[in-house]
This record gives sequence, C-alpha cells and structure tokens, in this order.
Amino acid sequence: MVCGCSVLLPLPDPSRAIMPAPPSFYTNSSSTSCWIPHQPRPVAWAFLQKTSALLWLLLLGTSLSPTWGQAKIPLETVKLWADTFGGDLYNTVTKYSGSLLLQKKYKDVEPSLKIEEVDGLELVRKFSEDMETMLRRKVEAVQNLVEAAEEADLNHEFNESLVFDYYNSVLINERDENGNFVELGAEFLLESNAHFSNLRVNTSISSVQLPTNVYNKDPDILNGVYMSEALNAVFVENFQRDPTLTWQYFGSATGFFRIYPGILVQADRDNREHFKLLVEELVVKGVGVVDQALREAFEILKQFQEAKQGSLCNQAIMLISDGAVEDYQPVFEKYNWPDCKISTLADTQENVMEYLHVLSRPMVINHDHDIIWTEAYMDSKLLGSQTQSLTLLTTVAMPVFSKKNETRSHGILLGVVGSDVALRELMKLAPRYRLGVHGYAFLNTNNGYILSHPDLRPLYREGKKLKPKPNYNSVDLSEVEWEDQAESKRVLFLTNDYFFTDISDTPFSLGVVLSRGHGEYILLGNTSVEEGLHDLLHPDLALASDWIYCITDIDPDHRKLNQLEAMVRFLTREDPDLECDEELVREVLFDAVVTAPMEAYWTALALNISEESEQVVDMAFLGTRAGLLRSSLFVGSEKVSDRKFLTPEDEASVFTLDRFPLWYRQASEHPAGSFVFNLRWAEGPESAGEPMVVTASTAVAVTVDKKTAIAAAVGVQMKLEFLQRKFWAATQQCSTGDMPCTQSCEDSDLDCFVVDNNGFILISERSQEPGIKLRKKPIRTSSKSRSIH
Repeated sequence: MVCGCSVLLPLPDPSRAIMPAPPSFYTNSSSTSCWIPHQPRPVAWAFLQKTSALLWLLLLGTSLSPTWGQAKIPLETVKLWADTFGGDLYNTVTKYSGSLLLQKKYKDVEPSLKIEEVDGLELVRKFSEDMETMLRRKVEAVQNLVEAAEEADLNHEFNESLVFDYYNSVLINERDENGNFVELGAEFLLESNAHFSNLRVNTSISSVQLPTNVYNKDPDILNGVYMSEALNAVFVENFQRDPTLTWQYFGSATGFFRIYPGILVQADRDNREHFKLLVEELVVKGVGVVDQALREAFEILKQFQEAKQGSLCNQAIMLISDGAVEDYQPVFEKYNWPDCKISTLADTQENVMEYLHVLSRPMVINHDHDIIWTEAYMDSKLLGSQTQSLTLLTTVAMPVFSKKNETRSHGILLGVVGSDVALRELMKLAPRYRLGVHGYAFLNTNNGYILSHPDLRPLYREGKKLKPKPNYNSVDLSEVEWEDQAESKRVLFLTNDYFFTDISDTPFSLGVVLSRGHGEYILLGNTSVEEGLHDLLHPDLALASDWIYCITDIDPDHRKLNQLEAMVRFLTREDPDLECDEELVREVLFDAVVTAPMEAYWTALALNISEESEQVVDMAFLGTRAGLLRSSLFVGSEKVSDRKFLTPEDEASVFTLDRFPLWYRQASEHPAGSFVFNLRWAEGPESAGEPMVVTASTAVAVTVDKKTAIAAAVGVQMKLEFLQRKFWAATQQCSTGDMPCTQSCEDSDLDCFVVDNNGFILISERSQEPGIKLRKKPIRTSSKSRSIH
C-alpha cells in the first residue's frame, strides 16, 4: 500500500545565525522562533532594500518621551539610513555574486526547458522497489552462508585430537621477542580499504575472534573453526557478486566469531575508550527482588498456554543478573520442575546453550530459517572517527542448524550468520536531486522506530568526545518531525506532503517528503555531450561527492574514481562498463553549460581588484539543483576568512546525501533576487567566539508554462567588518539637507541595530552582540522609544 498526507511544519535551520524570509511577524505563540516586539519598548524601523533585514533604532534615556524620539529622529532619516545601507549592500552582493548574469543565462534557455510535476506516490514506489532489490541481495548472500555452513558441518567428523592453525584476529602479525610470529599469529596482509571506512582489512580471507576466557585450542573451537573454513570462499564470492556488502560473519554456538574481511582486533586505546564509554554509566545499587516477578512470568505463560494464545511456539523466561541473591528453587519446583537444570553459576554456559538447542528444535525439524533484521545501531569501529550519518547500520541474520541425521531430532544450533547493511548505502537509492531542495526520504521499522532520517542525531558531544544518546535506536518519527522549540533556531515554514509504502519482504517502510511549491516540480534541461564536457572540465567546478552520478563501488577498477572522473569516462565511452544515472548526468551537463560564463565574470572582477583597493568580498559561489558547485576567490587563499566553507569539514555548506547546502535552502524560500544573509563564526583562538563572516545568497528561478522551479542559488562570502563599516557610514547621513544632523547612531542615548525578522542581531556597535537575539538583551527599565509602522 502506498499512502500520502500533508502537514504544515516549521523547518528548523541548524545554523546559529540565519537570516531567512522577507520580514513578517507571526502571532503563533507556540513558536518561540517567531519574534513579537514587546510593546513597552517600541522602536523605529525600516526595510533594507532587496535584503531580508531590518534596521531598528532603540532610543535610550532616563526621561525621554515617545514624542521626543519621533521628533529628534524623523522617520525620513531612518528610511534614508536603511535605503542607503540596503542599496549599497544590494549593489555589492549582486555585483560580486553575478546573480543578475546567472538569472539572465537561465532566462535565455527557458524556451528549451521542461518543468515536470513530481508524482510523490510513484517516486516512493520506485525507491522502495530499488531498496527491496538491494536488500534481497543481502538476504541471498546470508542464505549462501547458511547453506555452506550447514553443508560443511554435515561433511565434518568431529576430531578430538585435531591440530589446526588459523588466523586469530588478536594475534595476527604479532611477533615474539625473537622476531618470530607467535602461535596463531602468522603473517596476515592488511590494507586500508575505503569501502570498509579506511580500516586495514584483508578481503581475500576471514579471521577468527575469541573471547579471552575461551581457550583457543579447545577441541570444540578447533573443530568449529576448521569446519567453518569453508565459508571463506563464500565470503569472497558474495562480496564479488555484491560489492555493496560490508561485514559478513559467522558466530558459532561454541564461542568463536569468524568475520570477513579479516581484520586485526586489538585492545588499543580506541577500543578501551569505547568499552569504558559503554560501561561508565552503569550503576549497581540495591538488591533486586525477583521472586514475585518470576511467579508472575510463569503465570502469564501458563495463561497463554491454556488459552492457546500467542505464537504457540516455545516459551522461555530470561533473567540477567550480576549474581543470584535469592533461592529460586521453590518457584521452579512449583512451575518448572524438573526442567530447571541451572542451579549454580558454573552451570550457566553449558545449560544456556542446551536450552538454545531445545528452543531451536522446532525450527530445525521444520527447516525454518527465519530472516532477522535488526534495528539501527552504530558501528563501534567508527564511533570515534565518523560523522553521525556514517555510523548507522542494520544487520540481516539467519540461524545455522546441524543437518546430521543423528542430531536432527535434537535441534542442534550451530550458530548464526549475518551481514551488515550500511543505511547510508540504502538511502543512496533515493537520489537527492529527485526530492527537491527541502525534500528527503526516511526509513521506519515495523515497531514504528526511525531506521534512517536526516534529522536523526544518534550522538551528542561531551567535550571532544561523541557519545551515543540513550535509546538512539528507538526514536519515534514524531520526535524528529516535531517542531523545534529552541529559541536559538530560526525557522522556515514549509507545507510538506508525506508519501509512504512498505519495502516488501522486510520489516521496513519507506517515507518520502516533498515540500509544496517549487518542491512539487523538477526542472529538465538538455545540451550536447560535446558542449557539456567542455564546460564540465573547468577547474572551478565540483560535484556533490556523496551523490551517485555513476556507480563506482562495484567494479574494483572504478573505486579509485571520483564522481567527476567517472562521469567523464562514461560520456567519452572510455569505459562502457560504467553505469550512470543518465538523467542526473544530463542535468549536470546542462547546468555546466549555463553556468560556465560565471567563471569568466568572476575572473574579470578579480583582475580589476587592485592590492590597494578595499577588500570587499572573499569569494563568490553557486550551486545547482544537480549538485554542481562553482566558486571563485577574490583574495588569496591565505586571506579567506572562513576556509572551511564549501569543504567537507563544513557539511552545512555543501551538498550531502541528506541535504542541499544551507545557503541554498535559505535562498530557495525567498523571492528570486532577494538575498538572504547568514552569520558564520570563524574558528580559532583569535575569534573569541565572535561572528566574523557573512554569506549572502539568492535563488535563481525559472518559469515554464506557469510552473516555477528553482534552478540554482548564487552568493558571496564577506567579512562582517565590511558590512559594519558600510552601515555606520550610512547612518552619518540625515534628511535635513545641508543642516548638521541633530542625532546619529554615535549618540550615547541611541542604540542602532540591523536585525533579521526573527530578532537576531546582524550589526551592533558592541562586537559581542551580533548573532544573539535582540530580546535577550538586558531590558533597561528607563528606556523610552516609539514604534513607527
């Protein structure tokens, strides 16, 4: 079933200081991000031309009346200041961004463009089918392991005196004091592999891990390891057939763990820190009294059994404790005697495994190999080094049973095989460009928990460490879709349409969200391959590194290619085996041609800037809906104020798998040609936490047959200091002709601010105030001012 619905929700922006929408006031008291002026403190204000900012004046004094403020600061003067500053600012950003030229270039090709309406139901159906195909391949890989393990066990005869060397994950490549390899620690080739998060692995063979309390030469261990050697060929074959596979493994009931690709596991600092992270918050206190709980559990199972309710399968009660503090024998004698065989802690391991065999017996007899999918969880190997979106996995697993005739009736569980699925790889099947600027896809489990969502943040930062949030993998959809009430956030109000469907043969469902307006349409252009290739190879051009223009992770020869290199080889037919998204490639070529003149425009501007002239803008940049990015510097790279901007270190400023850049998303929700400003904080001890840089961006829209779509966004980055100088210079003017100004922003009883429509300060005479909310300033009880509307 495929369903859809609509809802109006505010979209929180992650930046600390963003300047959205053309100014307007909202009376919705439930939204703390919408600022209402406090009436006892009215102000004078005026719009800044073509910008989403306001000029506010607060008149301060001990005995000033409202009429004094109005008389001393005429409205015409405030408007003059706003018009002068706004005009200068608009001229600067349009000149250096080249926004008018880019708009003209897209306008010139409008007759050749098509704008199609996006069918959300068809989109979610197509994505779910692709995901179903991918997940089916994972299941097939695990089934191959099940068949190989059961066949290997069937052909293996237990040998009590077996002598066999294997690769122990803890000991491989380890040498003794004489330089010789230690026992079970032979030479094992390890190479860094980008597919496995740059960990050093061996993709030709697996390795074996054992708990420290398990003897690595125990006959049961040696026989199990020897038998499971047959899985090596299947591991490799699975990976060659489906190179999107990650870890594959076999966990034996005897206690060892075989993992592919082979990897060295050491108790290094990272592993010790991760272990401490998991246990540091555990607290042991009090005494657990579980006698009544056990009695209640037995009664519940008895009622279900008598009423023939539930799954009518095996019934079991599990108690996990750090020590038995009660005598449970009376309970067991009443409900479960003589089936209870665990009387001491020493009995635990042996008897628990015995009960597992009992519980698995019906599945073995009926040849049932249930496919199990897990909730989302974090890859512990990446916890300390990767971003939140890279750590989430799900696992598909199946049981392995003994098929020997002599043990078949006993239901012997040999172990479990499984493979990890990186959710990031799964979400690549919902291409970002098909979802629009604000659209996104998400996955849910059959329990209603989020499996993957752009706003799912499983980690939090404590000092320099990232730690998992409690219950990060049991987050409900409403928790990530709900309105963010934080006062430090700005919001964009969007009307979203939600479409969802199940992913067949899995416990997962897929949701797709499209925003109303331009999010309902997709822009389609076309150009020749020759012309597009010429403009695609400009040095100022880059592509979204996380987007899939061409599939490069299947063929080993393709893995060394970046997306731009792969696309060029595809277009030149240099590599006929490359598979690419032809629609996305076509749109990139088109955007490359349309935006190519911007390089010459920006270069000409840079050449006309003399060393003696004022440094106005650091850089110009643009992005298109196909993930194409161009940028140009107007200063030396060493003089750029924010060097992380437009780099992977600053995810908010680039195209990612989950989001369009923040400056692109902001600009798209405002009229084309209207610039949106964003304060950015420079890093380093010299910044002292003060905003240093301002980005300004505007959208470029095209209209075909009365349908409008966002084609691109363009902007500039400049120092905040430049804006401040322009503003204070503008406030030196007055509307009295040649007469001297009676009042200016330099007066001690007058505070002047430029703020956004959420009340956040952009410019103030006090350097620590930009970026904070105006109403958070201390209220001077003696202040008098007047609101001019």
